Amino acid sequence: MNVSGQNEEEVLLFEEENTVNGPFWISASCLKISCPGLSLEIDDNGDEYYSEDNHKLEWGGILGEGALVSLFSSSEINIDDVKIEIIMANNYSEIEGSDLIDSIPSPGNQENYYTIITEDYCFLGNCHLFTEVNNREIEFIGILENHSDKDSIKIFGEPGDVIIISEIKGNDDLRIEVWHRNTSTKELVANDLIQSENLFEYPEESELWIRIVSSSTEGIHPYNFELYRNNQSKESGDGLELQIPWNHGEPLSHEESWQYESYISKSDENGDSIQFKMGADMKMSIFCSASSEEVNFEFYLINYFGDKEKISFEDGLCPDIVESNGDTYSLEIWIKSSETIRWNVSFFPLRPLDGTKFSDAPESKWIDVPDERWDEVNLDSEISGSLHSGDNIDIFLIRIFDNNGSIIFLDEIIKSEVNYTIQEINQDSGTLVNTSNGQVIVLPYGNHSLRIERRAAIEVEIEYTFKLEYLGEYETPQIEDYEDLSWMFNNFYILIGFLMLSPLMIVLFWNRGIILQRGDFSIEMQMHERKKLIRIRERISKQMNENDRKEGIIDSALMQLGESPWSSINEIWGRPELSHMTEEIEICAWRISDINKNILLGLKTSEWEWGMASIKLNYPEGSKLTIIDVSPNYISKEDEIFLDKLPKKSQVFLRISLDGKSANLALELSGLVDGKPMAATPNKIIEWN
Repeated sequence: MNVSGQNEEEVLLFEEENTVNGPFWISASCLKISCPGLSLEIDDNGDEYYSEDNHKLEWGGILGEGALVSLFSSSEINIDDVKIEIIMANNYSEIEGSDLIDSIPSPGNQENYYTIITEDYCFLGNCHLFTEVNNREIEFIGILENHSDKDSIKIFGEPGDVIIISEIKGNDDLRIEVWHRNTSTKELVANDLIQSENLFEYPEESELWIRIVSSSTEGIHPYNFELYRNNQSKESGDGLELQIPWNHGEPLSHEESWQYESYISKSDENGDSIQFKMGADMKMSIFCSASSEEVNFEFYLINYFGDKEKISFEDGLCPDIVESNGDTYSLEIWIKSSETIRWNVSFFPLRPLDGTKFSDAPESKWIDVPDERWDEVNLDSEISGSLHSGDNIDIFLIRIFDNNGSIIFLDEIIKSEVNYTIQEINQDSGTLVNTSNGQVIVLPYGNHSLRIERRAAIEVEIEYTFKLEYLGEYETPQIEDYEDLSWMFNNFYILIGFLMLSPLMIVLFWNRGIILQRGDFSIEMQMHERKKLIRIRERISKQMNENDRKEGIIDSALMQLGESPWSSINEIWGRPELSHMTEEIEICAWRISDINKNILLGLKTSEWEWGMASIKLNYPEGSKLTIIDVSPNYISKEDEIFLDKLPKKSQVFLRISLDGKSANLALELSGLVDGKPMAATPNKIIEWN
C-alpha cells in the first residue's frame, strides 16, 4: 500500500495492488465538507476504470491478480481527510467459489449445503503458533452478482457455542440476516446486523444460518465479514467447559499468560471461572472487561488447605488491586452473566517475583519435604528476587542430583544489602549440618536450602540477583597404598633428638630449685582460679533461678569471667553448645538455664579490633524466640544485639535471656575488621524444646 505521493498535476493519496483474483470493493468518503479533485483509478491488467467525485467514491466487482487501484486528489487533501474501506482477498480469505443458494432451505431439506466451519484452538485467548492465530476466525468474502442475487450460508456449531460475526463490510444497501432452522421450522432471529461485533448462541436443536441481501436494484456487490466460533465444550483446555468453581486441575500460571479471555452463552447459568496461581504476600492490579454490562465478577483467595476468602465487591465489579496473605495459594475468579458475552481478565504484578514463581519466597525451611512454595534454584542460572518492606528472609530450594554430591558456590550478580547462606540439610533428620556464606561447598545428594536475609532497614525494598555456579560432581579422593620406610631412620631420629635435648637438660639441672618452687606456686594459682570460676558459675546460676534478679551481681560476674583465662572457663563451664574459631575471633555459647532460656555468650578477639560489632540471632527452622534481657545492658533491637567495639586481645561475656516456645537458634557475629565487613557464623545450632 502506498499513500500520499505527488507529481506536478495531482496528489496520490492511496495505492493498492490486488494480490488474489476475486471480489474487490473500495469506498472513499470525504471527511471534510468537500474534497475537490477526489478521483479513483483502477487498472485491471489493461481494463481501466475512472471515477471522480468531491464527496464519495465507490466501486465493486471482480479484479484480477496484479490490478492496481489508485486514489488521487488535485487539491491540498491528505490521506487523513478521507475514510477508506476495502474488501480485498488474501491467501487466508475464504472466497465464494460458486453462487450460493438465495433462500434458507425449507425445514426438513437435508442436502449438502455450503457450510462455514471454524474452531478456536487458542487456550483462553492465548495463541502460541502462527497457524493458531490465523485459524481462530474466518474472513469470508462473497459477492451478490445482481439485484436479485442473495447468499445463504450455514454456520457449523454445537449447542451452546458462541458465534461472533464482525468486521462487516460492503455498501450501504447490504444487510445480513440471522436464521434458525430445524426439521420443522425456520425462524428469522436478526433482520440486520449493524453492530461492529455481533454475538449469538448456537441454538439447542436447530441450525444457524446467515443470509446476505441487498436493497439495490443495480450493480454487483462484494461483501465481507469475519466469523469466530468459541467451542464452549473445549474452552478450558482439557476438553471440558469452564465451570464454577474451578475444577480443571492446577491453577493457571503467569508462565502461560497474564491475560485470559473466553465467552459465556446466555443459557450458561453456571458461568465461568479461572484460577490463577498467586502465592503468598504478592500484590497485583487487575483489569476486567466484558462485551456487555450484564456481567458479575467475584474474587476469592484460596489457601493451601482449599479454604476460600471472598474479597470482591458486592456490586460485582473488578477490584483495582488484589493483595494476597501469607497462606495464599491462588486467586479464583467467578464470571456470571445473563447475556451472551465475551469477558477479559488481565493481571499486572506490582511486586517483583522471587525466582520464577508469582509468590514471595517462604521465610522458613520446609519441615519434612519441600513443596511447590519453595522455588527451586537451577544451577548456572541467574535468579532474581526482592525483599519488600516487612520481608526479612527468602528461602530457596537447592536440589542436588549428583550421587556423590555437587560442588557449588554463589556468584552475587548484583551487589545488594543481603546476606547469602547456603545450608546443607541432613536428608534423614532434616537438621542443619553445614553452612557457607557463598564460598565453595560440597552438597550431598538431596534437598538443601539457600537463605537470603536483609541487612538494610526493614522499610527498604531490596532487589537481588545471584547465580549458583556448578563446579561439577564431587570426586572422592583416591588413597594409594604406601610402604612404611620410617624404620630406616629410627637411629638417626634418636641421635638427633639426644643432641638437641642435651643443652636443655643442663639448663634444667642448674635451675632445678627455682623450677620446683614455681611449679608449686602454679598449682596453687590454678586451684585458686578454679575455685573463683566455680563461684562465678554458681553466682550466675543462682541469679537465673531467682525471680528478683540483681543485675549488678550478674554484670560483676560477667566482668570477672572476661578477666579469667579462656581455657579455664571452658574447663569449668563445660563443652560449649556452639563454638567457632577463626583467625580473627573465637565464639563460645553455653546454655545456662533451660527453663528460662538463658545462654552465656563468650567472645575472644585476637590481633584485630572489631568495630560496629553486633550479634544476630537467626532461626533457620521453626518458630522464633524473643530477646527480653541482655547483661551487661547492651542495646538490642528485635533479633540483634549491638556491641559497638571489641578491642583486640580482649574477652567479652554476655548473658542473653530469651522468651518463646521451641526453636532452633543460630548465632552470627558481624562488624568491621581492619575497615572491612566481616562475619563469623558457627555452623551448629542450639535446640530449645
